[in-house]
This record gives sequence, structure tokens and C-alpha cells, in this order.
Amino acid sequence: MTTPAAAAYRADLGERDQPFGRADGDWITVATVLEHATLVDEPARGKMLREAVELARKIVGASEVQRLAEREWQDRDRSASEAIVILADKVHNDGALNLAATIYDALLSADSSLNVVQRGRILTKRARVEWKCGRLDEAADRYRHIEALGRRAKSSELSIRALIGFVSLSQMRGEHEEMHRCARRAARLAERDGLSKLAREAHSGLMIVASLNGRFDDALVHGWTVYQLSIGDPVDEGGVLGNLGQVLLNSGYIDAARAAFASVVSRELPARIIVPALGGLALASAASKHDLTTEWAAREVLRVNPGAVSRYALASALLECGWALTRVGRKKTAMRCRTAGLELAGQYDLHELIERNAIEEATPNSPFVAALNKRAASVALELTSMEPRRLPQHVQLSAVSA
Repeated sequence: MTTPAAAAYRADLGERDQPFGRADGDWITVATVLEHATLVDEPARGKMLREAVELARKIVGASEVQRLAEREWQDRDRSASEAIVILADKVHNDGALNLAATIYDALLSADSSLNVVQRGRILTKRARVEWKCGRLDEAADRYRHIEALGRRAKSSELSIRALIGFVSLSQMRGEHEEMHRCARRAARLAERDGLSKLAREAHSGLMIVASLNGRFDDALVHGWTVYQLSIGDPVDEGGVLGNLGQVLLNSGYIDAARAAFASVVSRELPARIIVPALGGLALASAASKHDLTTEWAAREVLRVNPGAVSRYALASALLECGWALTRVGRKKTAMRCRTAGLELAGQYDLHELIERNAIEEATPNSPFVAALNKRAASVALELTSMEPRRLPQHVQLSAVSA
């Protein structure tokens, strides 16, 4: 049963002391119009649906709807109500998960013109909300339903989307072999059918599982493929550069990691991409004796409005800055960062971060450099060359969240 828009929004707000942005009221209006559309017959239903589409297009911007729709679906199975899907994605990315779920559910009920592929796409996004809310079994059931839809409709796109969903679930359950199997199959099918956005997501999964398994050369090669598939979209580029920076940091290629993170934080990007990169930049800079950059990154994290990014991302970045500052002897600021990070982690039950901090305190700064094959080494070299000559005075957080 769909949660009413107002109740969903209240649940998303939780203990926040401010709205998600300036368009919160418009988000609720779109959701409410869609809810009302599900309760009436044609032609009133169609009229309300068109009103919701126009409002969604106005909120997001017509050109931005077009850009994001082309990126997501290329020229395949486009729908008249795609602006609402784009808006719901923005609501989701900004952290209002329950309201996003309400919009997806109401659109599925209100728009009878959606074909099986269009419906399957929305169902995939709805499943993503489930696992982000920690409901992994419910998400798995939804992905199995989408997989079955794909088989019945002979839609490789839906099959790929289901596989990518299973990649996310496998990662959270620590099932690395299954994660690799699903990501590899998704990548093969997406590349065969020219679905570049889905190929990007599949290779992202392959990059993550390779890194988790210590296969850093494979992780860098897959990550570089993701980067190539991201060129032209600033948000996608920034996201994968941050991920590549983390792989390089984990594999001991500190200068290349610092360059990748510095490239990210020098761009105007959403807080969800900038903040983790700042934490990585602090660690890489401390390890490479760039003390001033370490301090700059920590100051920028401390400046971040807590309402602009997820609690996990902010707590993680604060702790990473604390560890980095300790390594360069800035104990007072290090304590400030670690205390703030641990308070957030404790307040919101982020146990993994508390455990990571305990491990760091017990075994700090363990040096390690992985052996890379020729292809992966060339990726590291490419990333090293991306380091900007100087960092900005302050990071620039964009309003774009897609």
C-alpha cells in the first residue's frame, strides 16, 4: 500500500531541522496530484497525470529532463510521463526515500499507458528504495519479479536491470562471488545491446567487487571503463573518479589517489560526491606528506552543512579527516573531527564506522602497495595527470543530484 505523500515526507524529514531544498513543497504537490489521479476515472485521471508531468518538468527544467532521460534510456521506450520518473529520482538522490517511493508507486497506478519495459524501469527504482531503507528481502522479491517480467517480455533491458539490482544486494550481504557473477553477466548483455548507462553500472559493480577481493588491477581497468562511459556527464565523471581514487588509496598508489580526489573536489558537484572525496583526499594527502592539503580537506568537511549530505557520508569523511590529521600531527583538529564523526555514527547507529574507527586506532597507517599489471598501471598514470595545479578556496556544491 502506498504511503500518503504528506506522511512519507514527514518520515523522510525525521529529525532534520530543515527541508531537503527549495522544491520540497512542489515534490509533495506532484505526489499528491498523482495520488488523486489514482482515485478517479478517465478523463479526469489523464488530466491530473498531465498536470503532474508539467509540474515535474517545471521543477526539474525541460532541458534537464531531456538530458537525463536520454542518458538513462537513450531513444528506447520513452514515455510521456518520464519527467515524473526523473523528478522522483531527484527526490530519491536528495534523500527523501519514502516520498520517492510514493511517487513511483502512484505513477505506476495512475499511468495505464506505460508498457512493460517502462513499468519495469520504475519497479527497479522502487526496489532500490527498499534496499536503501535496509529492507533487503523485500528488494530481492522485487528484483525477482522484474527478472520474470524481462523473461516474459523478452526484454534484455529488464533482465540487466534486475541483475544490477542483485549486484547491490550481493554487495550488502558480502556475497562477492554472486556479486561478480551478476555484474559480469549484466556487463556482457548491456554491451551486446548498446545500453551504455547499464554497461556503466555493471562495470561499476565489477570495479567494486574486484577491489573488495584485492584485485586492484582489475578494479582500475573496470573503473577506467566506467569513466570512459561517463565522459560528458559531470556528475557521473566525478562519481567514478572518487571511486577510482578509493581503489588507488586501498592499493597503495597514494599520489594517483590524491590526484583523483583533488580532481573531484575541484569541480562543482553534489555533496554526496564531494564529501567522500574530501575524506579520501585527506588520507591520501597525509600519506604523501601534503600536510596543508590534509588540513584544507578537513576544514572543508567541517564546513559542510549536515543537511546537505547523508549522515553516513559525513560521519565517514569526518573520521577519515581525523585519522589523516593525527598522522600529520594536528591533534587538536583531529580530535574535533573524530569526535564529531563518532557522535554522528553513534546517534544514527552507524556501527560499521565505529568498528572502522576502532580498527584504525588499533592498527593505524599500515603501508601497502599492490602489484599492478601494465594496463592498470597506465590507468594510474592517467589519473595522476589529472591533479589540478591548485585547489579552490572552497569546494563548490552543486544543486544537481542526479
